[in-house]
Amino acid sequence: MHTRHYIYPIWIRFFTLIAALAAFLLLVGPSFLFSNSDSSLPWNEQASILPPGKTPQFKLSEDQPQLTGTLRYKAQVEQGGQPRGDINVLIYPDGTVKGVWNGEYDQPNDAHCLIMAASFTGNIDPSKHFVKRDPSRLYFITAGTSTLIETNLSTNRDRGINGFIYVRGWLDPNYAVIGELIITENKKTYETFSWDALPVN
Repeated sequence: MHTRHYIYPIWIRFFTLIAALAAFLLLVGPSFLFSNSDSSLPWNEQASILPPGKTPQFKLSEDQPQLTGTLRYKAQVEQGGQPRGDINVLIYPDGTVKGVWNGEYDQPNDAHCLIMAASFTGNIDPSKHFVKRDPSRLYFITAGTSTLIETNLSTNRDRGINGFIYVRGWLDPNYAVIGELIITENKKTYETFSWDALPVN
């Protein structure tokens, strides 16, 4: 008795490969296609930001800062210990967060940067826990758009930079904030800034 060996045509094998790839995409989702799939990047936390008009539903523990009134923050933004404009942030009792970044600063590559417009909105997210497992800290995340003008001081040429801005931070029981500001044009390359502040009257 002879055993038959079937050789499938190339086009069948090709379509089988395509079908397997399509099934893989449906199972794992498209996130692996992006070069920055790190969950710690703020645009990968976008689902935590509620749409306009919706407020977070939360119940804070006794150890966490209680949002009984509007908290106002004004601080200098820094990068590598150098000033990078000023930030103003409002945290409302309903958990919504709004703010702006403004000012101007010099960059080490012989350029001057003018922040034309940079605003952001978001909310607290009590489900997230502090990296050191400190349950008393309260997390917030915001997103928005930014427009900057970068001037090359050697050539006096301007370049417009339009992109996204993300501001997030941790609020401790004394209402002090340790914050981060990230700007990106394409969600692949980005710049990170830091800020910290106590509430102002």
